[in-house]
Amino acid sequence: MDSLNELKMTVVEEPSEEELRALVRSLVRYNETRAAPENARDLAVFVRAEDGTLLGGAMGYTHWEWLFVSHLWVDERLRGHGWGGRLMAHIEEAAVRRGCHSAHLDTFSFQALGFYEKQGYTRFGTLPDYPRGESRYFLRKRLTQ
Repeated sequence: MDSLNELKMTVVEEPSEEELRALVRSLVRYNETRAAPENARDLAVFVRAEDGTLLGGAMGYTHWEWLFVSHLWVDERLRGHGWGGRLMAHIEEAAVRRGCHSAHLDTFSFQALGFYEKQGYTRFGTLPDYPRGESRYFLRKRLTQ
């Protein structure tokens, strides 16, 4: 690259998977010059009926000795019967087996803040008006001593 004047910036409304992977790979390569390798690995726990129907699950990934829980869902028929807590316990236990010491997640005011606090998560941040009229909460939990 001889001149910064030759660069072109574009907004891409629907980037390809290949473009996104290239961006992430480049960022990870940079991160690994400053920190230990991420070793990011997906992780999930599912609840299924005998016929295989999905009735609940927790998913996320582990990296840098942390679990990030990106999604938790329990079918309405199972809610209030402890399945959410069991899913969280199982994904946390699996993360500890992978060497994780802590977990983090986010939730919205219209979702499950109280549930996560009952699971031992503590709030460390809030974005008000996300979405408008609601809030987004960021929580963490120590999994090991």
